[in-house]
Amino acid sequence: MGRVLVLSPPATIARDFIDYPYFADLGAVQLAAALRARGEAVTLLDAFALESSTLHWRKDGRGHLGASVDEVLAHVERAAPPDAVIVTVTPFHRPPHRDDVLAAVLRGVRSIHPRAPLVLADAYQSGQHYVEVGDALLASYPEARAWLKYEAETSVGEALGREGVIRGADADLDALPPPAWDLVDLELHDRFRARVVARSERPRWHFPIEGRTLPMVSSRGCPFRCAHCSSNPGRAPGAPKTQRRMSAATLAAHLGALRAHGVTRVALLDELVNVHRSHFDEVLRLVELHDLALEVPNGFRADYLSRAHLERLRGRVTTVSVSAESGSQRVLDEVVDKQLDLRDIERVAADAREVGVPLLVHFMIGLPGETDEEINATLSLALDLFDRHGAEPAVQYATPLPGTRLAAGRMLPVVEDWGPRFQKVPTDDAARLAKFRWTFEQRLAASRGPEKLIMNVTYACNNHCTFCAVGTRTQLDGHPPSQRAHLERYRAHGVTMVDFDGGEPTLNPELIPLVRHARAIGYERINVTTNGRRLSYEDYARALVTSGLTTLLFSVHGPDARTHAQQVGVAEAFDQTMAGIAHARRHAPEGVELGMNVTLTKGNHDRIEAIAELALERGLPWLNVQFLTPFGRATRWVAPDTQAAADRVMRVIDRFADRMKIQVINLPFCFMPGYEAYVAGDLGKLARHMVFVNNETVNLAAYLAERRTKRPVCAPCPHACFCGGFYELDDVPEPPWLIAPEDLVRAPVSG
Repeated sequence: MGRVLVLSPPATIARDFIDYPYFADLGAVQLAAALRARGEAVTLLDAFALESSTLHWRKDGRGHLGASVDEVLAHVERAAPPDAVIVTVTPFHRPPHRDDVLAAVLRGVRSIHPRAPLVLADAYQSGQHYVEVGDALLASYPEARAWLKYEAETSVGEALGREGVIRGADADLDALPPPAWDLVDLELHDRFRARVVARSERPRWHFPIEGRTLPMVSSRGCPFRCAHCSSNPGRAPGAPKTQRRMSAATLAAHLGALRAHGVTRVALLDELVNVHRSHFDEVLRLVELHDLALEVPNGFRADYLSRAHLERLRGRVTTVSVSAESGSQRVLDEVVDKQLDLRDIERVAADAREVGVPLLVHFMIGLPGETDEEINATLSLALDLFDRHGAEPAVQYATPLPGTRLAAGRMLPVVEDWGPRFQKVPTDDAARLAKFRWTFEQRLAASRGPEKLIMNVTYACNNHCTFCAVGTRTQLDGHPPSQRAHLERYRAHGVTMVDFDGGEPTLNPELIPLVRHARAIGYERINVTTNGRRLSYEDYARALVTSGLTTLLFSVHGPDARTHAQQVGVAEAFDQTMAGIAHARRHAPEGVELGMNVTLTKGNHDRIEAIAELALERGLPWLNVQFLTPFGRATRWVAPDTQAAADRVMRVIDRFADRMKIQVINLPFCFMPGYEAYVAGDLGKLARHMVFVNNETVNLAAYLAERRTKRPVCAPCPHACFCGGFYELDDVPEPPWLIAPEDLVRAPVSG
């Protein structure tokens, strides 16, 4: 009998880490149990269960997970002198490269116990990415005499007496004792997990670890052959992938042992827990028997997940996770080789919504041979499942870990530091993929809200704009009691933002009372868009800007009286609007934001720089540049050439973006390459609800989409999932006196 020190060292993680590094000690705890069952005297030193165990962010951006190296080594010194030391090495130590934290631990152990054999062990437990490396690992850590690869429990005795690389065989899971959590200070372990949650900077945990949460695996391996997966390490070339599962009796013993340790939540780390129906049913039965919360971070196969399973999981899991990988069945079949029908993803999403179980769906982009159209199919499926069923999308970049078929076939460049790759840095063709990912995130943010109510309080207007979207409607005011009822109904559903629009909203005598009512019932952001003419009466301007609104936008369509009048049809409008702006600036309370709207037409698009200058000169450091929408009076003969207008807007951004907020509205992204961050697409209005004067309500994005069309050029566009396409304006013949010579050659294309 010998004395063995098993050490689970601290690790480092990328800021956007994948997998579950806070469970990386399971391999060491299971190995300690196996050694003890062999008759060894075991000391287990878990860096996740010491006084200083925590997560802190290093200057290089990586997170140190666990106790400090100094505290770990202090415990090594205090422990009884061992006959051998086994240190577990995980993917979070980035093998085969020499990790600074692990290296410091090994140097210290070797200095403290120079004669004791020092062995590295994978202690593979399934459920986390395995990184296949050759003999280079020992070259990186000369402090160690041996490296035990794969499943350490079966060959650990042999490893203590040998040097070099020792291959562990597949363990008989029924022969393994429950992990030796009795050798771990679980109170300190709980504190460590609480510190991880507090310091992780994650806004949301799909798989919480609060309370006494401990990991376990009920199976090892996976029978499926997905090209990006590194499961079943050590499998002989050409051998089939298989899964080994605990028997019902062993499963009961392991879960019972966890319950005896005071566990309230089990993190089941199986690579695929539900592929065998009777095994999964037994897991659920035992979890219910012990009244345990259950988290399954690696998720489920959708095609093996029934509605009955979801009903049993409801209230017991925080999130059910499934993997679609791609929205293209061809990519799924020919590239990923997942052997999954996407219709099962749709079915599970619908069932989860109806049952009331939160669902997370995983996707990848950047797979080898994947076309731009197929990437858009993936992003479209992810967004559709979110919009229709509330299924949370998790989109990552395809990353070829060593040991996967993606890496073995050199289908993508193999990377040395995979930590940030899945979330932030594409492995290949980074600039292209980043555009797809950026657009997806913008679109997803738009779907999340926050929701806004847009209320047309009147169709009356004292201007006669050539492009007015409601200019063909009867000039009526809204019904005040109905408008208050709409405000109250949307507020009761959690909406906290409202825009009051028109027509010209200041012509409705109920505007200021409506603003005050909105503020009184809890609206936090209240905007009024106005032509500003009525604010030329200073008393009215003072009353409006102090009524509770938070933003006031002035519609100005030219930098001078002549240009503005040509667009709005009223000679004196410019001077009155400028007076209204001055009065608003004079009386606006602190915190009320003032800005300017301009709609681009043939008559003013070449004056946009001067309009931006005017906005700054008049104290309005916010400019919304709007392209025409095909509603009301807006027709082709009013619209400028879209690309020419967009080119001028890009020059405005170059000149003024450091001094004012600029937003471009109703324009496809493709007209402004490189300036996408300034473009707000129609699909950004998914959380916008419009109430017309006649009390008709519409979703604004759906309303605008009625006149949007997609063209063949849209299919591969990296912005397709956020862009509604091109507006088609009415093809009204232009009066001959309005046709410029260049228009006889090239008709304008509206965006």
